[in-house]
Amino acid sequence: MNASLFLQSFEIAAVVWRESFEALLIVGTLLAWSMRERGASRATAIRWIAGGTAAGLGLAVALAVLMMSAGDYLDGDGADMLQFVLAGTAAILMLRMVFWMRGIDRRPSGDLGGRAATHARSGNWMGLATLSAIAVAREGAETVVFLFGLLSSSTGWHAGMVAVSGVLGFGLAAMSFWAFKTGAAIASKKVLSRVSQILLLILGSGLTMMVVDKTISLGILSTMTGPLWDTSWLLDDASGIGAFIAGLVGYRSRPELLPLIGLGSYWLIASMAYVPLRDIKVHA
Repeated sequence: MNASLFLQSFEIAAVVWRESFEALLIVGTLLAWSMRERGASRATAIRWIAGGTAAGLGLAVALAVLMMSAGDYLDGDGADMLQFVLAGTAAILMLRMVFWMRGIDRRPSGDLGGRAATHARSGNWMGLATLSAIAVAREGAETVVFLFGLLSSSTGWHAGMVAVSGVLGFGLAAMSFWAFKTGAAIASKKVLSRVSQILLLILGSGLTMMVVDKTISLGILSTMTGPLWDTSWLLDDASGIGAFIAGLVGYRSRPELLPLIGLGSYWLIASMAYVPLRDIKVHA
């Protein structure tokens, strides 16, 4: 596997791991609280949660089909503009998620347990199914947007590679969920949150540079200057490990001014998520 395909596989697996773990955590919380009920109520709750999960997955698949269909109908500048929008949307969402994760004291599933118990005790099965459907659909939709953004300007990938990488990512998510539930220190809430943030920031950085490249290729903006320096003698972004790092975080060995401004702005905004702020709450 060459550096480009390895990079794409890593990105796909990382996205699927992060979003699948979140979905598993939410559905697991709903099931755990609902299963505290007895007899028929427990079985009914499980069926409705399963139905809501299936509905959420269905919505995510429908979004994927819609985006694929839109891509098939576009060509030339239209396809490039779609790639530009997808990559930009994915980068913004990743950055937003980092801010959200830094702004809350607990995972987004923190209050789901109480709501699940309330719906189960009152027999509001539709409400229980809606909770699981919305949670899974949100994570699924984010996965779709992220993957389309990552693959929009990539070359050489194929469906088999995407499927294998996705299965690997889901397997890692299942293992992370199991380790988290068993209380393993390596899968504590703090560790998983930090790993998620690092991955999101790295992937968002690469997507930001992809957006800058599309801005230049579409003629929206110019590079502003010629190459400001040349570090290809040290780490060439056209081959080997340099190409991998270039695709992952947006490294350029011969950068112009516009790419530097774009990447610098991204990391400046990202750093603001780590500035200590008191009495400010960020809501999902």
